[in-house]
Amino acid sequence: MKQSGSKEPRAKSAARPAPAQAQAAGQVSLFDTVPETGLDNFLPLKIISAARLVERRLVKALQSQHSLALAEWLVLAALIEAGEGSVRDLGAKTGLDAVAISRAAMRLTDRKFLKKSENRQDRRLVVLKPTKAGRDLADEIGARLVPLEAEIMKGLGTPDRIRLASLLGALQARENT
Repeated sequence: MKQSGSKEPRAKSAARPAPAQAQAAGQVSLFDTVPETGLDNFLPLKIISAARLVERRLVKALQSQHSLALAEWLVLAALIEAGEGSVRDLGAKTGLDAVAISRAAMRLTDRKFLKKSENRQDRRLVVLKPTKAGRDLADEIGARLVPLEAEIMKGLGTPDRIRLASLLGALQARENT
């Protein structure tokens, strides 16, 4: 039996209605009520589903137009931004683990899009740097991904796109702290 004044959290009632704004948006607060429709309105699953849709489109474009895997493009794009880097450097930027980065770097090196060299301070480490062919490929991919992004975001106005980017950035920032 619960004592009065207890700080223990109370379970929310499933019968309690969702806030009006959330209902109007076709969503429910994850913490105020239990969604009546089950998983359909569970926000983490909506985010996962949307991410998978976008990922499939991106993977299809990269594979069909450039014979690149998503990990390869992420590694190449991160190195284009940074100029050069190690496997360790690329982890945070790409969201990939060291094994995926190493495999992608090996394939990109085999195709002459990256060059590997020894780190002068620590010979155990490898420095990865894009070649001219890698930079040219990244430019070509970038030009083709702009229309793909526009197609994926079709129906969202500029304020919605800005808000979506801001919200996703906030979720990512919280995860990285």
